[in-house]
Amino acid sequence: MALFLSTTVNKVDKKGRVSVPAPFRTTLAGQSFAGIVAFPSPELGAIDACGIDRMEALSASLDEPDQYSHEELGLARLIFAQAEQLAFDDTGRVVLPRPLGAHAHITSEVLFVGNGPTFQMWQPQRYKTYSQDTLKQAASKGVNLRLRPIPRGRNGPGGGS
Repeated sequence: MALFLSTTVNKVDKKGRVSVPAPFRTTLAGQSFAGIVAFPSPELGAIDACGIDRMEALSASLDEPDQYSHEELGLARLIFAQAEQLAFDDTGRVVLPRPLGAHAHITSEVLFVGNGPTFQMWQPQRYKTYSQDTLKQAASKGVNLRLRPIPRGRNGPGGGS
């Protein structure tokens, strides 16, 4: 399973190329497409990105449409329609398509933000504002991230031998 952590700022050159952070490229190594899949975030002024394996898993899950609401299926269709496969060049760069860059207000720098199984690409100052607002909202509401309970299995706690 892919795991994207940390943040990195990289410059965008005059041709629209940006280097994907080396740890992100390592996480994506061995997939059927040597690059990333990127699309406009449906809820934020950022670019959502992942490996092709995640998109393939989403596609396969859509074969059972009764698992999704009408709205979720519509969102999945939109994501697939707007997604771009961005191949790595020899140095680990991708070309950022203008519509994606415009959606995220990216011009000269990209902030890569790890989000666990996916990552995002932000204009650095916009992310700073977003992260500060998110922390303020969480503090004002007393929100903390909680993990789901660890399932009890046959060999887990209380699960027998």
